[in-house]
Amino acid sequence: MKKLLIFTIIICSALLLEARVMGQFGLGLDLNGKQSFSNVALSRDSKVNTGVSLYAEVLSAERVGPGDMLFGLGLEFQVPRELKSKNLDLNTRKFSYLPIYLTGKYVLTPILLSPEVIVQAGYNLPAYSDNYAHSAVNNLKVSGGFYWGMGFGVGFKPIVLQAMYKSSQNTFSWKDIDAQNLETSSTNSQLSLQLGLRF
Repeated sequence: MKKLLIFTIIICSALLLEARVMGQFGLGLDLNGKQSFSNVALSRDSKVNTGVSLYAEVLSAERVGPGDMLFGLGLEFQVPRELKSKNLDLNTRKFSYLPIYLTGKYVLTPILLSPEVIVQAGYNLPAYSDNYAHSAVNNLKVSGGFYWGMGFGVGFKPIVLQAMYKSSQNTFSWKDIDAQNLETSSTNSQLSLQLGLRF
């Protein structure tokens, strides 16, 4: 998955050099969401507190029918946010992700008020995870996974308002007190309200 993403980024970067290029930068308010943990033995959900995200995108534009098709690369930093449920040692768990993604946006009417449809797909890197494991668990490791997002927006040049549903996957692996290897996957889902500038 990582190699495919790197290859895709290189190809897209080359294509962007030949197209009309623009940037979009902004911040988002990630509303209360859900973090789901699952493996062969258990499945558990925890509510996620509201958090803040910062994002940056490089986009190319092509005229397609009555609108513009924007395609490019994006990077988002999710400021650490807390899970509402406590850990087994009564500590509050915090996490942060760093999705790197391809994005496509179709701007329906490229005029002063421009609605658009947005899709994103990429790889999710863990940026920060604290107090995820019980104090007896050793060697906790967090690896990345698939990231996707979809939503809609409205542009008031150069301001863009977006509502995005985002889903990030990760895998947690560790050794228990008997030195056995254990693993669980997690999926974080949140609705994000975003304010950006595109120029």
